[in-house]
Amino acid sequence: MAKLQQSLGKPASYRALLVTQNGRRFYFATIPVAELFPYCFVARRDEDPIQGFQRELNESRANDIATYLSSGTGSIPSNIILSAQSVAKLKYQPRAGSISFVPQDHAFLVLDGQHRLWGYQKCKTRHRVPVAIYSGLSRAEEAKLFIDINTTQRGVPAALLLDIKQIAATESDKEHQLRELFDKLKADTSSPLAGKLSPAKSLTGRISRVTFNRAVSAALVSGVLLDADMDNRYRLIVNYLKAFESELPDGSKGLLVRSAYFEAIFDVLDEVVRNSLNLHGNAKQESIQDVVRPLAQLTLSGGSTRVLPTKKRIVSLMQTALRRNVALSGDML
Repeated sequence: MAKLQQSLGKPASYRALLVTQNGRRFYFATIPVAELFPYCFVARRDEDPIQGFQRELNESRANDIATYLSSGTGSIPSNIILSAQSVAKLKYQPRAGSISFVPQDHAFLVLDGQHRLWGYQKCKTRHRVPVAIYSGLSRAEEAKLFIDINTTQRGVPAALLLDIKQIAATESDKEHQLRELFDKLKADTSSPLAGKLSPAKSLTGRISRVTFNRAVSAALVSGVLLDADMDNRYRLIVNYLKAFESELPDGSKGLLVRSAYFEAIFDVLDEVVRNSLNLHGNAKQESIQDVVRPLAQLTLSGGSTRVLPTKKRIVSLMQTALRRNVALSGDML
């Protein structure tokens, strides 16, 4: 339809709502994707270093949006923000409550929502696209608006999204198990992490749900925790954390809530627990302490208040210390 209108040079018309904010006018409308997408463009920085200001498109992100919109339940109420170019000849008819424009190449510059727009185009279901259209902006004004949009909008913290997945009934089995462990460690006053966990946001001196899930998730799908029931998993994790808490020097207790260190100790959990089982026949706190003692005593540049090595480096140091500490006894031969 839009291409036919373009070939005939006829304007396309759509119902629209005029909004004025601080002297700036823009229009809300919904336009079928096939009648909008061909006439939109982005000013990419790599293509036009003088006038361009947009980031590079990520096709996988657009594919994810298309899949979501194709699901039958997905919806995206937020507007694509466009700037009408002079070639669009955008007009507003107040009596009709509509806008019209000439459909042709480079009619609209995308100021925000390029991945959503591309996702709409890739979606097999041909949805109408909600848009907010500015008109009469200079390139400098477009760039300033782009900056304003991308510096005043803040994404929802990943920790909060994880925290509310239970309400949305979108948790995977693994996420459910991690949430139960996290919540129990937070509520249990005898837990070594009591008062040190933050479920919905990142806070200095606390472990967020994101960091916790990243650290513990791998341990749940392999090794000693794989076939353990939830009670035994919890008891083992408490024993393990208490062992580190007890063995860390007084000036380094804060390492337990440093993300890199917290993730590192869970990377070596399976090896530590197996050493404890081999050496002591159990995974009680005292036995695990015996194994983690050389790990907790490692000198990591900075202790609890300075810059730590990367998680990968900490894991490497701990694995070296573990293997150096394993003794060969006669009953092993």
